[in-house]
Amino acid sequence: MYRTFKQAGYTLVELMVAVGIVGVMAGIAIPTYQGYISTTSGATARTNAEILAGFLDTYYYENDTYLAGVYDPSTSTDDLTAALDWNPTGDDDLFRYVITAGSSGNIADSYTVTVTMINDASVSASVSKP
Repeated sequence: MYRTFKQAGYTLVELMVAVGIVGVMAGIAIPTYQGYISTTSGATARTNAEILAGFLDTYYYENDTYLAGVYDPSTSTDDLTAALDWNPTGDDDLFRYVITAGSSGNIADSYTVTVTMINDASVSASVSKP
């Protein structure tokens, strides 16, 4: 008389196949996800630059000159929020905002807004007004 035992659990081969499948799926999904994050960050930088440009135009209409300055949360440099009545919310700790103003005489009549992601300098956007 032979006794048969019922197998409980998975064999080593089954576990190795499952781990291999998960590895292949992760190898496909992770680069795709990182691409989406990079694209979204670039779009956010562009939108923030355009919003800040709108605040600069308002400042120009009230003061007949453009403002230059830096907003950098990583170094606590803030020349802009009080002067423009502007405060980035939500992603203010992710981006560095730099405004350079070009002038003719005593009046700044052009500007360039540059928004750069603090932890990834390849994500950047700028808006200029001649």
